[in-house]
Amino acid sequence: MTPSPLIDIGLNLANRRFTADWEPVVARAHAAGVARFILTGTSLKVSREVARLTEKMAAGTAYFTAGVHPHYASELGAEGLGELRELLSHPNAVAVGETGLDYNGDLSPRHVQRAALEAQVALACTLGKPLFLHERDAAQDLLAILDNFKSRLPRCVVHCFTGSEAIARQYIERGFYLGITGWVGQKNRNQDLLQALTAIPPERMMLETDAPYLTPPGYKPSVAGRNEPAALPRVAELLAIARGVPLEQVRADAYMASMKFFGLNDLPG
Repeated sequence: MTPSPLIDIGLNLANRRFTADWEPVVARAHAAGVARFILTGTSLKVSREVARLTEKMAAGTAYFTAGVHPHYASELGAEGLGELRELLSHPNAVAVGETGLDYNGDLSPRHVQRAALEAQVALACTLGKPLFLHERDAAQDLLAILDNFKSRLPRCVVHCFTGSEAIARQYIERGFYLGITGWVGQKNRNQDLLQALTAIPPERMMLETDAPYLTPPGYKPSVAGRNEPAALPRVAELLAIARGVPLEQVRADAYMASMKFFGLNDLPG
């Protein structure tokens, strides 16, 4: 039986570490069974870049998010919101983000982060686009802002989830999805996530590499220290081990969840 295809919902292909060889990187991922990619927009500049990259990739295989990461929240004024709205009209744009709160790095003042998040959530509600969310040490403030939009909030995914079972339950209760990375296999660092998996329904889990970051244990990248989307099958393996279920079940569940969340159609053939 042919294994279920994979969708990498979090790939930073515009990162400078991929500039010289992004095409072979994508080819290796396809050869490994990764059928589709959601390229992550983290700033206005990067959102423009990932939009262009999807246009250069095979039709139907690449999509992107457009948004401003909390680290760059100060760049999001009225003009920036207008540009985001325009980018999100692109046929390959599938979500607003990466937006959220990061109280671990605090690279932007917290009140500025909150304002940028509120503006992007409002935009997502207006456009009916899903939200691609980032959260570090800020779950309660993130939830408080999202709850203010509860009646019209679109689908939400907290990408690269590494939090506790209690936090996972709060997200799941609100109907959110969670993105799982190679962190699930990081021994001595993954204990919270392993416990949280018991609270996350399989139909709410999606897979991502967050490449070039978070190389999963057991995967040897082609360039030392740089994760690639070709590592996504290893992420699926690690999640199957952690959940104690067959690998094909993990792949099939994640594929269906990703297709539903991003509103994708099956590839022809």
